[in-house]
Amino acid sequence: MATEASAEAMATVADKSPITSHRKVRDDLDSKLPKPYLARALAAPDSENINGTWGHKHNGMSVLQQHVSFFDQDGDAIIRPLDTYRGLQAYWSGELYMFLLRTKMGSYQRKL
Repeated sequence: MATEASAEAMATVADKSPITSHRKVRDDLDSKLPKPYLARALAAPDSENINGTWGHKHNGMSVLQQHVSFFDQDGDAIIRPLDTYRGLQAYWSGELYMFLLRTKMGSYQRKL
C-alpha cells in the first residue's frame, strides 16, 4: 500500500487545460491557513480570513447552499430567471455603491 502521493496525484497543471498553468498554487498556504487541503463545509476561508467571512452566519448551510440562497431570496428552493436577475441586481448595485463611495472618498482625500 502506497503511503506517498505520486507526482501525477500532486500535479497542479493539466495539459489539456492551459488555464491551470496560469493559476499557480501558492506554496505558503500551510503557514497561513490551517490544513489548506481540507474542504470546509460551513465556511470559505482564505489566507486573510482563516475562519471565513467575519460575522457571517452560516445557518447550518454548506458554502454552496449559502451562495445559492443569495439568489433564492423568496425562499422557495427554486432559482428562476427572475431570482437570478434580482440577485445580480442586488450584487451589482452594492458594487456600484462601493465604487462610488471609494471614488468620493478618494476625491475628498485629494482635496485635503
